[in-house]
Amino acid sequence: MPYKVQFVGLVCFFRERGGRLALLPDGRNPDDGIDPHYGSIVVHEDWIEESAGWERVKRDDESVFPLEPCEVIIEGADAPGHLDVSEHDNRMPQLRHIDPNFTIDPRTAVTIAKVPIRQGKLTAYRIPGGSAVVSQLEVPHDGGVTITVKPDDGSSSRTIRLKPGAEIAITNMARGVYRNEERRQGHFKIYEKLTTQKVTLMEPEEGSGADLQELQSGNPLFHSQGPIGLYINCSNTGCC
Repeated sequence: MPYKVQFVGLVCFFRERGGRLALLPDGRNPDDGIDPHYGSIVVHEDWIEESAGWERVKRDDESVFPLEPCEVIIEGADAPGHLDVSEHDNRMPQLRHIDPNFTIDPRTAVTIAKVPIRQGKLTAYRIPGGSAVVSQLEVPHDGGVTITVKPDDGSSSRTIRLKPGAEIAITNMARGVYRNEERRQGHFKIYEKLTTQKVTLMEPEEGSGADLQELQSGNPLFHSQGPIGLYINCSNTGCC
């Protein structure tokens, strides 16, 4: 049974041979006036079979797994295969189009998470109730799914074991500033953490993702009363 991964907030899909590398820029300590952003994995607790290695991580919700700088390996998605991006790459903001000097070296990019993608179908959507561009990866897979989080500091890996057909959200968003409040500016500046040289990033015009189909998902991220990045200034992007 295929499973789905939804990428929400500040996530850049870097083109590399054999697939894409999803890079979540580290926005925990941005410039003054910009909301801090935090990475997490969100899965409805009914999909979770077991988890290990999270005992020392502060978690306020059973469905949310906060991320520190790490690599996230999703069973099946990281295996070599065919990756269909025909409804993805050209339908979202491209950082190099905003500033031609934008260049990424994954070895030096300052990230909260890196997620290798080697197979499945990537599709760009509009976030439910808003204009931000989000991405959904659908991966053909038999059986349950194991997510392995490998911290950059070399500490022990953490795992999440999910039932077949799970919906997984990987997010990089601010907290508490999105619903029922005025749109906040400057989020795209956080993408500058990924580039090898100095650039200036402006945010896309509101309505840039208006022609996209709205995402349909049962993930609790999209149905809770908590904050979620609705606006185009907290969109997924592509590069290189």
